Amino acid sequence: LSLNFSMRGGKVVDSTPQFWGANPGTIMNDVSGPLKKGTRLLRGEEELGFQLVQSLSEEQLAQAMIAEQAPKELRFAGEAQVKVDDPEGIAAKDLSKENQELLKRLLHTYTDAVPETLAKQRRDGIEAGGWDDVHFAWAGATKPGVGHYYRIRGKGFLIELVNTQADAAGNPANHIHCVWRDVTGDFDLPNE
Repeated sequence: LSLNFSMRGGKVVDSTPQFWGANPGTIMNDVSGPLKKGTRLLRGEEELGFQLVQSLSEEQLAQAMIAEQAPKELRFAGEAQVKVDDPEGIAAKDLSKENQELLKRLLHTYTDAVPETLAKQRRDGIEAGGWDDVHFAWAGATKPGVGHYYRIRGKGFLIELVNTQADAAGNPANHIHCVWRDVTGDFDLPNE
């Protein structure tokens, strides 16, 4: 878990980068303590992504799929700023109303991970940037337990989730990383 909040004049001016990780993503064995076998961490981030990709038509999936194999890691892991190209995948405007709603629910798992005042700023920023131009892209398997990846890209933000690594017990694709980044510059710094 890594949350970053940049302040200026007593106000939060940026709340990125935001990173979440879980190893394991799903507890597969009986363990001692409050978490039990079957507990899933980052459930919404992963399940809503699968619901969305699995609900796409063949034509939409062809647009959304950017690679047959998922990358091993987030694209800008450890970098102070992201350096993105044009969005890839399928534009929200090319999705059905039902799929647009799924995309919004998925997006809100990231925007709403911060206090409501900041979450509202994030949601307002997405609307101001143009909802139709938000893109959803997928790589890898479209079912759990096999390496998969997605990204959601809007004018001012980048979301990524990757689940390709085995957990400590060797269960495949059970080690999740996901991130919300500000493409104009994390930590309220200009992205140059």
